[in-house]
Amino acid sequence: MFMTRCLLICLAVTLHAIMARGDFVIYSIPGSDAAFVLEGKAKILGLGVIEFTHPMGTIALSRDNTTVIKCPTRQEEFERLFLQAKRSGTIEDYLTAANQALRRGLLKEFRECCNAAYRIDSNHPTIQRLLEARRRIKAPIQDDDRPLNELKGFVDRSNMEVVTSPHYVMLHDTGSAKGGKGRQTRAEKRLELLEKVYESYFLKFALDGTLLPCPDERLKVVLFGDERDYLRFSTQLDASLASALGYWSPGNNTAVFFDQGTTQRMRALQNLSAELQRQKQKTRGTPASKETAHLANTLELLVKIIREEDDIEVVSHEATHQLAGNTGLMPRNKIAMRWAHEGLASYFETSSDAGWGGIGAVNQGRLKGYRRVSSDPQRAPIELLVSDLLFDQAQDGRQRSDAYGQAWALTHFLMETRGETLVDYYQRISELSDSDQGIRRGDLIDHFRDSFGDLRALESQWHQYMVELKTDVDRMRDAMR
Repeated sequence: MFMTRCLLICLAVTLHAIMARGDFVIYSIPGSDAAFVLEGKAKILGLGVIEFTHPMGTIALSRDNTTVIKCPTRQEEFERLFLQAKRSGTIEDYLTAANQALRRGLLKEFRECCNAAYRIDSNHPTIQRLLEARRRIKAPIQDDDRPLNELKGFVDRSNMEVVTSPHYVMLHDTGSAKGGKGRQTRAEKRLELLEKVYESYFLKFALDGTLLPCPDERLKVVLFGDERDYLRFSTQLDASLASALGYWSPGNNTAVFFDQGTTQRMRALQNLSAELQRQKQKTRGTPASKETAHLANTLELLVKIIREEDDIEVVSHEATHQLAGNTGLMPRNKIAMRWAHEGLASYFETSSDAGWGGIGAVNQGRLKGYRRVSSDPQRAPIELLVSDLLFDQAQDGRQRSDAYGQAWALTHFLMETRGETLVDYYQRISELSDSDQGIRRGDLIDHFRDSFGDLRALESQWHQYMVELKTDVDRMRDAMR
């Protein structure tokens, strides 16, 4: 078991908290001090075993290494609000439940709430906006060869296949093999995820008071089946893309991704999983067989979850950049404000430590970046962020990560408390004239102040909001006290 323990210690360095659906499970890796958090459904069986079920599979965990904290699933949280709305019969309660469903990525349940609210008052302004947003989303896009021809000119690789969905056209080289639940190809799964982000984006703004125009042509996407091919292509465009897990190219209006299962980290995890599977076979019939089987099956499932959630994080972030640049919210060919672009994309991003948390998920990594900046008097003033100085002065990866965290935090606060004002601010900034010398930072601060008022008062309200903002794990820990 020494090899197993060494492998798992290596794994612990790369694993992060993984959230999916349901009860919280804290699993301590045997042979190390490392532990990580899962969310699923846990059932305590006899013989010291916990059966843990995730949408991607079921595994058995040792009770000696596992702590279970019972809590409602995200579906159950929604159903509680939906039942409350049914009891009250008020449109406001149905819209509250709808907002919860949308935040959790439960689009089917979101539509159920809206349908119920429509039956109460079909002329309610929010219902009318949502109906119009749905009409725009469902309006067929006329077939046009131009996006595909542009895409082929941008990539110029003969081995790429074409696949389309209602709102996207994609070139990919991920093959036609089908696997996993639903038996989809990697390309089909990626388009399904993009369509989910697309619909959620428009419905969120409509729910909060803003109708955005949908693009009149399919959005362009490239999906490489291997990280190495992605890097060779992308670094020819811009050497700085060597560290990007995906990006939207405004000039070509194309989102570029790769299969996150092909990163060096994921290859290492897959190798570890394969090694444990071999050990499981070797120890069959011995006293160590049960423990080895539990570890092997656990790691096999975790590798699948990590791959899925890494894909979700990158796609939800970069697809939001592309949508913001194609819906009149922000300009396509002029990045007016980096903090605004990255803050919005991070707000819509479902981080890999939050599963499909949906829109506005509380991202532990972004939260840490915010806390580091807010506790640093040299970087904390809001003027540094809204003038983009915080981004421009970042000298290393940690400081850039901190800038993203600060942008995410301010956007989260403004989207949740002053959503319509924030949209007006985005559009005002987009209309600024950018001279060869760039937009004066003082003007950017003035425009932000004109939109949101006294900055010191806003800062105070923002930081108080952030004190109360908690991740699911934070809420879990509070419940344990």
